[in-house]
Amino acid sequence: MTTMTRSEDVRSAPTLIPIWLRYAITVVVVLATLFLLLYRLNQFPVPWYDEGSHLHVAKNYALYGVYADSSSEGYRPFGPAIGVGPTVLLPIAAVFKIAGVSIPAARLVIVAYSLITLLGIFFLVRHFVFYNYALLAVVLLLLLPTIRYIYYSRTVVGEVPGLAFLIVGLWLWLRPAGHKMGWLVVVGILMGLASITKNQYAFFILPSLLLCWIVNIVWYREKGHLYYIIPGVIAGIMFAAWTYLTIIKLGSGDNFSENLATLREAGAGALVVLTRDSLTQVFRILTDSGLYGILFIPAFIYGIIVSLPRNAAGRQYGIVMVFFAVSTAFFVMSLGWDRYAFAPATLAVLFVVILIRDMTQAFKFDWKGWRSALGTQSPVPARAAFCVVIGWLFVTVLVPGFLHTTEVMRQGNTNAYAVSDWITANVPQDAVIESWEQELGVLTDSRIHYPPQLILAKAVAAIWQGAPPASESYDFRDYGTPDYVVVGAFAVYTGIYPNERLTNYKLIENIGDYNVYQRQNE
Repeated sequence: MTTMTRSEDVRSAPTLIPIWLRYAITVVVVLATLFLLLYRLNQFPVPWYDEGSHLHVAKNYALYGVYADSSSEGYRPFGPAIGVGPTVLLPIAAVFKIAGVSIPAARLVIVAYSLITLLGIFFLVRHFVFYNYALLAVVLLLLLPTIRYIYYSRTVVGEVPGLAFLIVGLWLWLRPAGHKMGWLVVVGILMGLASITKNQYAFFILPSLLLCWIVNIVWYREKGHLYYIIPGVIAGIMFAAWTYLTIIKLGSGDNFSENLATLREAGAGALVVLTRDSLTQVFRILTDSGLYGILFIPAFIYGIIVSLPRNAAGRQYGIVMVFFAVSTAFFVMSLGWDRYAFAPATLAVLFVVILIRDMTQAFKFDWKGWRSALGTQSPVPARAAFCVVIGWLFVTVLVPGFLHTTEVMRQGNTNAYAVSDWITANVPQDAVIESWEQELGVLTDSRIHYPPQLILAKAVAAIWQGAPPASESYDFRDYGTPDYVVVGAFAVYTGIYPNERLTNYKLIENIGDYNVYQRQNE
């Protein structure tokens, strides 16, 4: 069995940067990262539907010991199964238990996952290239505009936490000690945790593990079968067990058929969608200047090239490339949401930095040679390469850094907190509120009725695929006569509450995007 004894078999000679400058740049990157992830965490992004629906589960578990979503009629067990997994909700529930229910406190858990992801990227890329390129990879991922890494690192969704498990798992798998049985088990567990953190991740992680084994059998023939089988089997068992638990156990009785219908609708509506509009959106994202300065496709091609050699270096590049290719294929078949591009965009960073490294090294772009490259006697290709690299860094680092800083400092608001305070002060505790603004269920203890989970899949199909409006499948009046209706940004976006259904309700309060209606006695 051939193993790599040291990463120098993969990495090239370092670019010479003074040690003091390396430390200074590292400190700047760390401080900038903490600022971008923490500043005004309570206000940006504004609390919203997805975040609220996830936090219902954490709140219910922290306060009542029930792992389920909820509405005014009671608990809805399947809510957690199609949102985020216990790897996110249980730590947040623990925070709620200790510090009280709070959206900023919950977001700190996601920030922690984001820091783990960035560290994982650093060590994964550092395994292949030297320190300066690994640090560049962290900066590129942090500032990537297309997938809004900063945005999703500050809100309670599963993309960033799932990436944390995936990236750390890949890094441990590729280390020299990664072939040992104990580490293979750890890698399998991490891959399994990534799959249950965001269940869409399982649709490319599990096939990637299988494909890595097949590629090794057919092409590399470098590792024993157990190197691939153990992580794949463990990850597959974990995902199957969690799916069984959420659909069968949590969804027993009357919930079972609804759970299956919801899963089927969500999968068919969002995971395998090949239409002209979806492909247009996909290709727009993959060729956008905000995706590594249009280097995503070149990096994909280069990743294939560096993965071809039948040696230890090629095999290790090949493992990352398989995950990169399968996750990209998954994204292409999706609705074209930027959130589905998270995994391929993250994995692409390795091949982006080695592409940049090899391009610059072709012109001897080490630190000492840059000044001479600008001289009048320097070859034209060297000056051209210098301009390309500087311009590329401007597009991919400086401009996104400025825009992200501006976004964090100026965007966001406290309207969700204000309307929640108003509801707490003015709406009787026993009154029923109809709303699709899930964040209100976290910020208040009011009795709120939400549309069933299945309606979300209907809304997605209506907005992204031209299906009938979700309001044709849901009329809140069929579920009773609520005392109040709160219409916020998500309800307006989905058109779930047409004006004609609010004829016997009077607008009594407006706070930002939120309109509060009260039922009038007939």
